Amino acid sequence: MIKHVTLRILLLIILLFLAIPIAYSFLDPNRRCSTGDALSISFWMLAAYVIWSIYLVVESIFLHRKKEITKRNFNLIAVFILPLLLFLISVCITLLT
Repeated sequence: MIKHVTLRILLLIILLFLAIPIAYSFLDPNRRCSTGDALSISFWMLAAYVIWSIYLVVESIFLHRKKEITKRNFNLIAVFILPLLLFLISVCITLLT
C-alpha cells in the first residue's frame, strides 16, 4: 500500500513539474506579465491534474474489480484532496514570484 501511495504522489509531482516548462514555452520572452505567466502555469498544472485524476479514476475501476478496496479508496480520495492542495500551493508560489 505504501508503494502504491508513493508512486501516485510522485507521478503527480512529476506531472506538475513538467507543466512548468510547457507553460513557459507558450510565453513571449520579450514581454513579461506576471499575471499572464501565473495563469499560463496554472492552466498547464490544472491540465496535468486532470490527466492524473482521470488515470486514478480509471485505475480505481480496475482496483474495484480486483477487490483491492483500500487502494481504490485511496485513489478516489486522492483525486479530490491531494492535487487540489498541491495546485493551490503552486499557484500561491507562482503568484509570489
